[in-house]
Amino acid sequence: MDELANQLNYVLGHFGIKTFIGFGVGAGANILARFALVDALALINCTSSQAGWIEWAYQKMNSRSLKNRGMTQGVLDYLMWHHFGRFPEERNHDLTQMYRMYFTRNVNPTNLSLLIDAYVRRTDLGIARETDTIKVPVLNITGALSPHVDDTVTFNGRLNPNNSTWMKISDSAMVLEEQPAKISEAFRLFLQGEGYVAPLSPTKITAYRRLSDAGRRRPCRHSPVIRITENPISEAVVC
Repeated sequence: MDELANQLNYVLGHFGIKTFIGFGVGAGANILARFALVDALALINCTSSQAGWIEWAYQKMNSRSLKNRGMTQGVLDYLMWHHFGRFPEERNHDLTQMYRMYFTRNVNPTNLSLLIDAYVRRTDLGIARETDTIKVPVLNITGALSPHVDDTVTFNGRLNPNNSTWMKISDSAMVLEEQPAKISEAFRLFLQGEGYVAPLSPTKITAYRRLSDAGRRRPCRHSPVIRITENPISEAVVC
């Protein structure tokens, strides 16, 4: 995982990016948490510790099955639990069926086994609230029905409470797919707190919702101001 985090340097160098706001889910969140050149982090279901014995055993079995027999029913069931928790069909039958079909038909078993091997060998982030922790602001998100809630609680306990926020989204496990409106609102407020988004006035919010409901959107107007640090304008352009 450290090697994957280091590869971000090549991506940033290629595109000439000096700093950025990282948004990661699962393994991607763990990778971004290891990277230093960020302005802020929005992480979903982030794990800060190394794999335990139970996780290690399950993942090794899954990796071996993927290499030798491809996508088996046991691996598929584990993937569904990993993403949706228990009894996902009771919450969103269509979404879970779509992901079952995707995992069965579109995932390369060999590549997935290599990713699992890399993730299960991850090292501890080596951070602690009292000594050395992540310096940048962190939005730490999980779903109330996610199997990774305890991991995010552990991660939150190792962060500075002055610049980190832990959120648990109700009635969901795979929060981006099951509760996109709540996640987008949380991310907007997080960016606003960091000075990247000016607050919307009630008039603008009402007008924007009216246009969205009518199926019409105004052309996007680009502002020359990217980061608002002083004298923020009272209204933001909705694109």
